[in-house]
Amino acid sequence: MSEFEEKVERGRTASLSEVNGDLLLDGATVTPTGREVVVHGRLVVRNRSVVKGNLRVDELRGDGDLRVEGNLEAEEIRLGDGASLEVSGNLKASDADVPNALRVGGLTTINDMRVGGTAILTGDARVDDVKVGGTLKTEGNLQADDVRVGGALEVKRLMCDDVKVGGSLKAVEVEADDVDVGGTVEISGEAKIDDFQVGGTASIGKGVVGNVHVGGTMKSDGEIAFEGMDVGGVLKIGTGKGEKITVGGVLEVSNDLTLTDDLSVGGRAKVGGTVKAESLTVGGELEASAAVAKDRLSVGGSLSTSKGSKGQTVEIGREARVRGPIVGETVRVRDDTEAEDIYAGDLWLDQGCSVRNVYVHRAEIGRGCSISGHIRYMEDIRLGKDVNLASQPERVSELPSPPL
Repeated sequence: MSEFEEKVERGRTASLSEVNGDLLLDGATVTPTGREVVVHGRLVVRNRSVVKGNLRVDELRGDGDLRVEGNLEAEEIRLGDGASLEVSGNLKASDADVPNALRVGGLTTINDMRVGGTAILTGDARVDDVKVGGTLKTEGNLQADDVRVGGALEVKRLMCDDVKVGGSLKAVEVEADDVDVGGTVEISGEAKIDDFQVGGTASIGKGVVGNVHVGGTMKSDGEIAFEGMDVGGVLKIGTGKGEKITVGGVLEVSNDLTLTDDLSVGGRAKVGGTVKAESLTVGGELEASAAVAKDRLSVGGSLSTSKGSKGQTVEIGREARVRGPIVGETVRVRDDTEAEDIYAGDLWLDQGCSVRNVYVHRAEIGRGCSISGHIRYMEDIRLGKDVNLASQPERVSELPSPPL
């Protein structure tokens, strides 16, 4: 007796309604006599076969490609030897393992989905666990617990716990606990991500992210809230609110940046509005409307503000150019720096500095410095050799109010 209840041989077409047992399609075509073909057993596919309508089976097996021109419902799908599956309508299964390509035209509902090559899901998809070796593309929404894609993931809206992509991620919206992408990320709309790690570049429209680690460049045109950002190259955002930012290269913020912890930039920082942080450390140039640090403000290169800069401690590097007033309890300006007005409790000007006005409690002005305006002090002033003064220092009982 044959192991199959029904067989449809290569090149033949059969009309079926219900099979109480296993069905073999060997390069054949099946047409439903009613609304669907129901197989109470296994459907085994050898060579490329077609079902011209809806199909419902217990198990789908075999090493041949299958095209279902309707809906497919199966408890288990396990194809082998490079086979592909194409479903014009909806696909519903408990488990699906397709070694080559999977294409679904309608809704996809699968508990555990594994595709060796490419998966293209035209409609919305609800999958608990997803593993795709190559590319996963969904033109609708993808809701999942765990997503693993070796190559590229492209989706309209992604809602999941964990997603890991070896290549690139492109989406309109992403809501996830953990996102780990080896290459590039492009989220044109809103992102809500707890932990965000990208090896290359990332672009986000706006959103709320927790901890961000990007190896290359990260951009966000809108408002973004975060816990911590660590970017190896360039960070460009519209408006930022968070705890901490560390950038190896360049930071650009179109509007305001407000941090509750530290800002550290290895190269240049440019902020269109006001930057506020517990401490501000910029290795190169800092440009902002105003720069305010509760603790320490340190700039290795030039500092340019329209409203001024302020810190408990302010340190300016050698040969810098400072535009805008400086306000600090302790201010240290290194050699050969040009500055405008300085308001300080204690001020140290190293040699060769040029400053417009000085308003301090105490100050040491180094050799060869030049003060083109006023020196007004409350307690003590010490002048080095060859200091050029436009007017003599004036001891006062009250200093002018600082601008910040």
